[in-house]
Amino acid sequence: MSKPDRPRFRDTALASGLVTEAQLIAAEREAALVMSPLTTDPEVWDRAVADQLVAQGALTPFQAREMLAGRRRFRLGQYTVLDEVGKGGMGRVFRAEHAMMGREVAVKVLPREKATPESEAAFRREMRMLGRLDHENLVRAFDAGFDAQVYYLVTELVPGVDLKRFVKDHGPLDEVTAAYVVAQAARGLAYAHEQGLVHRDVKPGNILVMQDMRVKVLDLGLAGSKLEEESSRVGRVVGTMDYIAPEQIRTPDDVGPSADVYALGCTLYYAVTGLVPFPGGTKNDKIQRHLFEPPRPLPEIQSGLSDAFCRVVHDMMAKSPADRVGSAAAVIERLRPWVVEARKRPILGPSPSMPPAFPGGAGGGGSSRSGQSSSSLDLLDSSADPWLSIPAPDPQSAIGSLTALPRWLPNAGWAVLVAAIVGMIFGLAMEAVRRIDAQRFGDLLHGTTPVFLGGAAFVAVLLAQFLALWLGRRPA
Repeated sequence: MSKPDRPRFRDTALASGLVTEAQLIAAEREAALVMSPLTTDPEVWDRAVADQLVAQGALTPFQAREMLAGRRRFRLGQYTVLDEVGKGGMGRVFRAEHAMMGREVAVKVLPREKATPESEAAFRREMRMLGRLDHENLVRAFDAGFDAQVYYLVTELVPGVDLKRFVKDHGPLDEVTAAYVVAQAARGLAYAHEQGLVHRDVKPGNILVMQDMRVKVLDLGLAGSKLEEESSRVGRVVGTMDYIAPEQIRTPDDVGPSADVYALGCTLYYAVTGLVPFPGGTKNDKIQRHLFEPPRPLPEIQSGLSDAFCRVVHDMMAKSPADRVGSAAAVIERLRPWVVEARKRPILGPSPSMPPAFPGGAGGGGSSRSGQSSSSLDLLDSSADPWLSIPAPDPQSAIGSLTALPRWLPNAGWAVLVAAIVGMIFGLAMEAVRRIDAQRFGDLLHGTTPVFLGGAAFVAVLLAQFLALWLGRRPA
């Protein structure tokens, strides 16, 4: 919208329904304390009033920016849009709030400019497919609708980051951490495969890692469903070229769960190297390399990876589905030794200050498995097979997990620090007692000094912590 045609902020704010006349007047009064609406440039004045409404909590920064740009619609059905948190191949993702429940969610919208009969049909399929899924390692869909001539899908909101950004922030993962993350993604995909769904766009950007290292797979918009014939007749290559399976290139109309295993192998390759399997080149170059070339061997890129781990990645990325790890459930079984090892140690997670960035994470409550089949997926159920169960942090505090430190101090530095603090406090307390009655103190403790007692407390606490650490890491 050009500047001459753009409505003034006051008109846009009131038309949005998010701001009352009283709130707007109060904001204008605050802005008038530092500038005059008669002599100030209209754009500067509007920005000042918008800033005041943000400071009051009446608007979010995103809403204020959009209103300054002349946009006034912020509601889809029962949801008020608060912020934009991502863009995907088929739409934009917003953080929104339910009008009655006050629950924050992610809302994925198919833009009008991208709306075609095919894209709208694909979006409706995504809504139906996600409505059938209920698994703790997959995005949960809450609602869907059509409003203001756009389709929208409402899902959980993740307080975490995608694996691509996680690796960029922290560097390549060690094989134990990488296996721990990918095994959870495989767990979600195995469930989707049991429901007749194939993701077809598995990649680090579609794997969300939360602070406590729980993982969710998201963006099933490109999934092909065996239950819905039209979705398996798209007749075009879909997916991301850095992670696409050879069969998705050769026979895009006939893609099965094995394609997700290949892409998950490419994702695991990226997790431990920070590189895609076939870096550089054009799209056609990548296609040819996925079809005919092996990736650069992992040990040449990253030292310290075990031969057994490298074999798992190699087998997941076999060119032929017949030579590949047979299923997502089989991937979990192959990665089991590293997942067991992961559960014995604390693992680095995203920063607790990281804002929610993508649909699909915490906030949805415990997983209901009422819709799961009683087939081989039972072995993936964390209640039946606790090897992949992940302790949840204290939901009331980002540091709730620190209460567990006496049981498993992560390193000797923490142990020494805690012991030093305890020893110092104990020594000072003994010094205070000695000053009250030095003679009696000396008689009872036979000349022992407060400094000696503090040192003894330090040693005792340090030994107790290392003993607890050793006992906690012994195999059961």
